[in-house]
Amino acid sequence: MKTHTDRQYEAELTRVAEGLSRMGALVEGMIADAMQALVDHDADLARNVIEQDREVDALECDIDDWCIRILALRQPTASDLRFLAVSLKLVVDLERIGDLAVNIGERVIELTTHPRLKPYIDLPRMGKVAGDMVAQALAALLNRDAKGAREVFGRDNVVDALYAQILRELITFMIEEPRNIYRATRLLSLAKYLERIGDHATNIAEQAIFLVEGRDVRHQRLGKPDIDPGMLVRPTRGVLFVSVEDAGRGAMAEAWARHLSPHGIEVASAGTAPAGALHPLAIQTMAEVGLDLSQIRSKSLADMPMDRYDVVVTLCDGAILLPVPPGVARVHWPLPDPTTTTVEEELDAFRHLRDDLAARIERLFRKTGEP
Repeated sequence: MKTHTDRQYEAELTRVAEGLSRMGALVEGMIADAMQALVDHDADLARNVIEQDREVDALECDIDDWCIRILALRQPTASDLRFLAVSLKLVVDLERIGDLAVNIGERVIELTTHPRLKPYIDLPRMGKVAGDMVAQALAALLNRDAKGAREVFGRDNVVDALYAQILRELITFMIEEPRNIYRATRLLSLAKYLERIGDHATNIAEQAIFLVEGRDVRHQRLGKPDIDPGMLVRPTRGVLFVSVEDAGRGAMAEAWARHLSPHGIEVASAGTAPAGALHPLAIQTMAEVGLDLSQIRSKSLADMPMDRYDVVVTLCDGAILLPVPPGVARVHWPLPDPTTTTVEEELDAFRHLRDDLAARIERLFRKTGEP
């Protein structure tokens, strides 16, 4: 934020920024505590989350009042006006995130009266990613960091992919045993609340870009891969991801597909000239979303039994000329090589690749007719 010669005016703007930071920290803590309450089966911690919502609501009212007073008495212009306009919108998103954390706490309290339906793996992962999105989006706004804001959009693909996986898994639980319906529907609600938190985080990131650049980027599907519906093919037997070295793109695609594919679908990756070891940043960035690449090895395409797969996905232009047997569908995703960037940009490139693959692979396994 720029410095003003009027110290009182500067103090008023600083108070708004500090209030937003405090409100953000509260809702981030509520998300983390609500998910910990789920994992620990802790109704008392869930009740504590619900009680914290009063402070969030009070901050919303205070920040609204501060912003309106500045607008009325100071008649700000340019970046100050944008900051206050954004702040009035931001508190709505933060307050709603707090409400969703409360909703999670309420469902956890209901679940603590019953045995656990299953070990909780994807829900805590989803909660961690959604909470990190909120923190990153708010930090980007307060620090005037448009680049950091844009990174949030890709993370939403991870949240959406995990939500789709949780939805499929819990529907299966309910079909197999009707007595699971009560617990499964509560867990489905939890997943939906987290998916909505991710959406609110992207709203905050959009406001951050408006604050920095003065451009409205809402409704532009930023961070979403451009997937031609005519190229969508759903595997029924197996899917093979092919790149050149199978050290980054292929291994990361295989890890996502193993996690998101329906039961009975065989998944593998291979390279036309395999590198042998996986790239360390591929391992690191997938670990950030709870996926372990330690069991995946770079493999040669020559060793792969092609009859096990009905879909081959080529991940780079170097593999596009790969011949496929009759009856095997080919899909081409021209994903950039993250290692061709500078050393400073490589980590961001691998994260972008990870988030892009999450969206593409979730869509690959989506049932025909689903939006």
